[in-house]
Amino acid sequence: MGLSLAFRPGEDFYVGDERFTVVEVISPISFTVRRDRDGHDFPLANDGRRVEIAPNVLVRVGTRGQGNLARIAFTAPQSVVILTGRNYRAGRENLG
Repeated sequence: MGLSLAFRPGEDFYVGDERFTVVEVISPISFTVRRDRDGHDFPLANDGRRVEIAPNVLVRVGTRGQGNLARIAFTAPQSVVILTGRNYRAGRENLG
């Protein structure tokens, strides 16, 4: 079973410790994700194509997108931690 998360423009997520941000939502089936480290943009569209954003981490447009939300479907090994930015930062705060 894959992971599917929804984001508004400006919201972020982490693959391990690598930060990505949804920079533009053109429509629920067309949006852009940016890798913060190098500014590389990953345009995604509902064409069935999967894009590798990190080693062994593939993303595509998820189902049931709506309005100004980008729904991202992730395919990755279970050993890869994928968190919303909010959950990633909360976990860091709890570590002390």
